[in-house]
Amino acid sequence: MAQIALNHVTKEYSGADIVAVDDVSLEIDDGEFLVLVGPSGCGKSTTLRTVAGLETATEGDVSIGSTRVNGLEPRDRDVAMVFQNYALYPHMNVRHNIGFGLRLATDMSKGEIEDRVEEAAGLLEITDLLDQKPKALSGGQQQRVALGRAIVREPQAFLFDEPLSNLDARLRKQMRTEIARIQEQLDVTSIYVTHDQEEAMTMGDRIAVMNDGKLQQVGRPNEVYNDPANRFVAGFIGSPSMNMLESEVAESDGNAELQSAEDGALTYALSAEMTDEYALTPGDRVTIGARPEDVRVAVSPDAFDSQSHETTVDVVEPLGSDNLLYLSLGETTWTARVPPSFEPSTGESAYLSFPPEALHLFDERGETLKSRDLTDPLTTSRVTAAGTD
Repeated sequence: MAQIALNHVTKEYSGADIVAVDDVSLEIDDGEFLVLVGPSGCGKSTTLRTVAGLETATEGDVSIGSTRVNGLEPRDRDVAMVFQNYALYPHMNVRHNIGFGLRLATDMSKGEIEDRVEEAAGLLEITDLLDQKPKALSGGQQQRVALGRAIVREPQAFLFDEPLSNLDARLRKQMRTEIARIQEQLDVTSIYVTHDQEEAMTMGDRIAVMNDGKLQQVGRPNEVYNDPANRFVAGFIGSPSMNMLESEVAESDGNAELQSAEDGALTYALSAEMTDEYALTPGDRVTIGARPEDVRVAVSPDAFDSQSHETTVDVVEPLGSDNLLYLSLGETTWTARVPPSFEPSTGESAYLSFPPEALHLFDERGETLKSRDLTDPLTTSRVTAAGTD
C-alpha cells in the first residue's frame, strides 16, 4: 500500500492543441478508495493513465509512496490496472489468466503462484471456474477474473478504468458492491474512474469531480452532494439533477427578491438576512438551485406556509418507492421527488415550494454562494407535502 500524489500535473497533446489534464493536484491516502468522476472527455482516464505510466505528464510530478515515478516504466510502478475491456487470453483457462502476470514478471515458484491464484479465486468466489475458459463465462465472471489478475500482483495500488461499463445494470450494481468489499478487505490504495455519478457516490471514500481537464471539487460523497463547489458539480452530482434557474436580484416594496431572468415566471422573496449575508444587490445575476427531494408539491397553495408557485404536471414517473414529477413553470421544467401516494394527472395544475433552507445559490461565474442548510429539519428529511386539497 502507498499514498499517491499528483502535484500540478498537466497533460497536453502536441499538434492537437488539447490540454487533457490541466494543473491537477491531488493526494490519495494510503488505503483510500478515491473515485474520479466526470463527463466523457473530462480528463479522468488520462489522469489515471498518467499515474499508471501509460501517459507521460507534460508538467508536474506523480509520486507513489515516497518515490517520484515520472521516469519509471509502467511495470516498475508496482500498480495493477483493471480496464473496461477484460483483456483475457481466450486460449488460457481462468487459472492461467489470473497467474499469467506472476509467471511472466516474477521468479515465484509454480507452487507459490498457484497458492496466490487459489487465494484470489476464493476472495472473488470463482474457485469453481478456475478450469473454465473465458468464452464460457458471463460478463460479470470475466470481470472477476480480471480483478483476480490484479489482486495476485499484491500491488501498492489498484487503478480501475471504468471496469463495469460493459455490464448490464443489475451486474454493475452487484460488481460495484464486490469491488468495494474487496478493496476494503485488502486495504489497498485505489483510484476508480467512472462517468456514472451513482457509482461514485456509492463506492468512494472520497470523490474527485473533473470537467474540461480541471479538478472541480474533492470531498466525501455527501459533502460534494450537499455543498457543491460550483454550478457544474451541483448539476452533475445527483440523479435526477438539481433544478436550476437563472435569475436576477430585483427590489419589490423595499424587499429583495429573485426573478427568473428569461420569462419572469418565478419570483422568490429573499429575507434581509440572506440578502446581507451573500451581499446581493439589485441587478446581480444568480442561479437558483433546488434538489428534487427538496421541492415540495401539492394541489393547493394552502398546503404551504412559505411562498409557492403554480405549475402544470407534464410527466409522472413512478419509481416504486417514490414518484418523480416533471412540472412546467414558465419556460423551464422542474423535477420533484414525492411519495408514491401522490400521483397527479398529466396536465393537472399543482403548486411547488422549496424553503430558503433548501435553496442553493450560484453567482454569475457559477461559484457557490449558498448551499442547502443541513441543520434544518426540512432539508434533512424527505417528507414532502402532497395531495392537499
